[in-house]
Amino acid sequence: MADNLYTEIILDLYKNPQNKGRLEKFNLETSGGNPICGDQVTFTALISNDIVEDIKFFASGCAISTASDSLLTEMVKGKKISEVKKITPEKLFEQLGGIIQTRIKCALLGLIVLKKGIEEYEKSGKKSATIKGIVV
Repeated sequence: MADNLYTEIILDLYKNPQNKGRLEKFNLETSGGNPICGDQVTFTALISNDIVEDIKFFASGCAISTASDSLLTEMVKGKKISEVKKITPEKLFEQLGGIIQTRIKCALLGLIVLKKGIEEYEKSGKKSATIKGIVV
């Protein structure tokens, strides 16, 4: 568990997010947010042969949420869908350098939104899916 609200990893990813933006060509778009704190995220991903070929995100929210979304895109890019579905909150927290108890929802927003999007993508016959308004 992190002693400080923001670890160096979180601050760096917040100030210099990886994969921020929107893909022009994608077959998965998934978005959601936490209405209590106002954090919002949208992922666009290109999935081919069950592999996340490319992924980008756009977020508005706190440093923890944005850093987590950025890190998550790095964790899933080039991975099989089956591997993405196995990412646990604990693994994400570990990669972020720890999260204090009161900020767990901030860190998990992206993971929940992305996994629900992948679930809908699979239900679509792995063709394409757009899911909006996921509430965390």
